Amino acid sequence: MKYHRFRSDFAVKLAAACCVLALSSCGHSPWAPWAPGGRLQVHVTENGVGPAPGKRIEIQGTSLSQTTDANGLALFIVRSGSYVVRAYDIGTPGPGLPFVDQTVEVEPARTSRAEFNDCTMCRLPSQ
Repeated sequence: MKYHRFRSDFAVKLAAACCVLALSSCGHSPWAPWAPGGRLQVHVTENGVGPAPGKRIEIQGTSLSQTTDANGLALFIVRSGSYVVRAYDIGTPGPGLPFVDQTVEVEPARTSRAEFNDCTMCRLPSQ
């Protein structure tokens, strides 16, 4: 009888301990193995007027890369921190550059934005 009572007491205490641990971890998802992150939205316009689809965007120091959609947007989910966003084939005043960089701070549970303008009128004519 004592063994049975010990077993049931142990089960109740174990269940209570699990509940305490579960409640103390509220706000921290057990499925998120890394620090909380945010969203990084990149918007590329063409001549400051309309969207620039098909522009390649990279997040330096990561393997994240994609092209802008029909609305000139690319969305990344990243950890909180500072990132260098690189946009390729962007026309800028002055000598042509193969890419343009912009530093962006990403905060937890927020959407940070990087804006680029592809100045097609700034590009030198092809020779």
